[in-house]
Amino acid sequence: MTLNNTANTARGLLSAVQQYGPAVEDGDLTFATDPPPELDAVLRVLHTGVRALLAGRRWWGSTSEKPRVIELNPAEPIPADITLLTVEGDRCWDRIAPDAQIDFPKLFVSVTTRDR
Repeated sequence: MTLNNTANTARGLLSAVQQYGPAVEDGDLTFATDPPPELDAVLRVLHTGVRALLAGRRWWGSTSEKPRVIELNPAEPIPADITLLTVEGDRCWDRIAPDAQIDFPKLFVSVTTRDR
C-alpha cells in the first residue's frame, strides 16, 4: 500500500483507516485491527487530528519558538511552523517529531509571513 494524497490530512487519514475500526477510548485513538505500517507511520503525526474528528472536538496546534495557539483544519495539511498538537479537552500537547517534515513533507504546508 502506498501513501496517497488523501491520507495527507487528518480527514483523509480518517477515511483511509475507517476499515480498521478507529475509535476513541479513554482519550486514546484505538483500532479494532492494526492499520498497515504506511498508515501507522503517518498516524504518529496526525493521530490527534483523527482523534479530534472522531470525538467531535477542535484540533489545536502551537508553535514552539513564538508560542501561539491556532485551530487547525483537519481537511488541510499542518502549517510547517506548528510543532505541538492537541485535541480540545486534552491536558497535554504532543510534540511533532523533528524528522516528520523530512519523512512526510506532504503532511505540512509552508507558511509565509503574509499568511500569519
